[in-house]
Amino acid sequence: MVGKIKLISKDNPSNAAEDIFNGQQPYAVEVTVQGTCDFLFHAWNIEAIEEKGKAAKNSEAKKTDNLESYVYRNEKNELCIPGEYLRQSCINAARYKQDPRSPRKSAMDLYKAGLVCLTELASLGKVDWDYVSAKHVKVQHSSTRTSCTMFSK
Repeated sequence: MVGKIKLISKDNPSNAAEDIFNGQQPYAVEVTVQGTCDFLFHAWNIEAIEEKGKAAKNSEAKKTDNLESYVYRNEKNELCIPGEYLRQSCINAARYKQDPRSPRKSAMDLYKAGLVCLTELASLGKVDWDYVSAKHVKVQHSSTRTSCTMFSK
């Protein structure tokens, strides 16, 4: 079967490789995440830590926690989580997916190389947390009893 012959020149270029190039284009996705358990906020605020460290012994500042210093907020004053938290949760979930290139590897390395966070803070859509819980937690290999802001699902 003979089709029409199309003359290709610099004035009339072909776009035959369009499908190949479009398959390699990065794309963005917007996701909505639904939690399955409460979220523990424990942001590291250097100014709040220094202020509490400089406070007098047995003062009100030493005995209470500045809960607002534990949370991340965006310009709309909404509670947020760092976008890197979402990226890392996707990467760790890929540990249980198979790499299509190798039957012995997980897809974790592919996800690590392919996922980029375009937002520093991901909004939770709420301005206030649901409740505060004081419990024993382990933060960066150090156990401590602390008041932590909790956000319910």
